[in-house]
Amino acid sequence: MSARVTGDVADELIAEMTGAQSLELDAFLGQGVPEYDWLVPGLLERGDRVIVTGREGGGKSTLLRQLGVQFSSGIHPFGGDPFEPLRVLLIDLENSARQVHRKIKPLRAAAGPFYAGSLFLNVRTQGLDVLQPPEAHWLREVVADCRPDVLITGPTYKLAAGDPTEERTARTVAAHLDSLRAAHDCAVVLEAHTPYGTNGGKRPERPYGASLWSRWPEFGIYLDADTGELRHWRGQRDERDWPAAVQRGGEWPWSPVTRDRDLMWARVREECTREGQRLSLRELAKRLGTYHVAVKRAVDEHQADWEAMA
Repeated sequence: MSARVTGDVADELIAEMTGAQSLELDAFLGQGVPEYDWLVPGLLERGDRVIVTGREGGGKSTLLRQLGVQFSSGIHPFGGDPFEPLRVLLIDLENSARQVHRKIKPLRAAAGPFYAGSLFLNVRTQGLDVLQPPEAHWLREVVADCRPDVLITGPTYKLAAGDPTEERTARTVAAHLDSLRAAHDCAVVLEAHTPYGTNGGKRPERPYGASLWSRWPEFGIYLDADTGELRHWRGQRDERDWPAAVQRGGEWPWSPVTRDRDLMWARVREECTREGQRLSLRELAKRLGTYHVAVKRAVDEHQADWEAMA
């Protein structure tokens, strides 16, 4: 008989994370829970779930490795104040050990003396199938041994064998991740590919696979390999300091865009993408809470891209 776990395991895992006692409102508010429990102030809180999507070879793996080194060095990835270095576990399910070694070595050099010795790597090129009890146990043991503040892994389709579009499979994988997140009070950052467009159309920015992955995270972010824009493909559950765009080059592979006009253009692009059409400059200024002239200057600098939106 196959050792594959049935979809009922998802319910069991969720039940483990759910307390039996319900609290009256004032008792609930009186528990002394901090308003925020920051790992990276303003950006990442304990328990956050983030999925970063992008096309193949678009730089998302590089960005996640960079975040791992920066988080474990107390370096804010987008220019914020330094913070206490975090324990980070990076489980790479796609690249070989040689590839990871080549890619992460310059990141370690960039961190220099700030690196606190708290980034732990586990390269499992063959992927993982958490639907199989031995492999689910392996994942629990690896995470328990590291006790991370942040778990970074993916891509999502390599967390389980079988059809990645099946909701039951995705639900079981998500339940395993949520169980780890609750047990270790850590944030989870996942990498995911995007699906191909139908009939040659534009590729969606959501994760490839079951629709659950579009609902599961607090923050779903698409990395545009061409423009460096970071676009949110699901509504954020909280306000955070994710930049509108990043750019290649500099001390790190990805650096935040800081020029006001470039930031405005990134916001214009995101708003038009969300609406699925090119909006008027007046409407954009209203939505973005800025002046018409500020939007126009940003558009004028990117006229070809602006006209291509039509």
